[in-house]
Amino acid sequence: MISALSSGLMSPRQTDAPAPFTGTPNSGMPAIAKIEPQKTTAAEMRAAWLAAHPVMSPAEAFASGAELGPPSGSGRADNQTKNIHTEIKVNGKVIARIYNTGGVEIADEYRFLSDKIDFAGDKMVGPDLAEDRAKRIKAVLQEYGAVMNDEQDPVGMLTAVLTKAPILELLKADTALSQAAWLEEKAKKGPLDPGSFFSRSA
Repeated sequence: MISALSSGLMSPRQTDAPAPFTGTPNSGMPAIAKIEPQKTTAAEMRAAWLAAHPVMSPAEAFASGAELGPPSGSGRADNQTKNIHTEIKVNGKVIARIYNTGGVEIADEYRFLSDKIDFAGDKMVGPDLAEDRAKRIKAVLQEYGAVMNDEQDPVGMLTAVLTKAPILELLKADTALSQAAWLEEKAKKGPLDPGSFFSRSA
């Protein structure tokens, strides 16, 4: 009979090799701590985030010089340069960006807009929604003292500059689509969301 040792499948035990670990929990080795999952509710997490990031007043937001960074999306995400419908600027800085889908990005400092405007209650989709949201954001900013940059009203602009009122601009992007063009593009990509064809009357 051939043993595993004599056939070369196993080598004889070397005397200078370390012995296998046979320690026990009491061998002096540190024990691994068991980590319990945190039991934080969504409401607690939101409260903690809001405490660390308080909502600025409109006056503080205007004075902050805040600016929304460039679109950072990729793949099929809405927030890409090629999907921009309208950019909203205050004092020359982009504070909000609305995409052809109607999705909106707002600089953190202007979070009061989300509290003032019920974005969740919107019934439209696409560029119709984008235009509606841009108008509502403009109205809220004007309510808090922003003055529309209007080349047709040089006296109003001069007054705004002298009183240091925030200057508001709505810039429709070259990539802005009409509702019909957006619906056509969506139809090419696959099934439409429920209600897409009824967005003008919703």
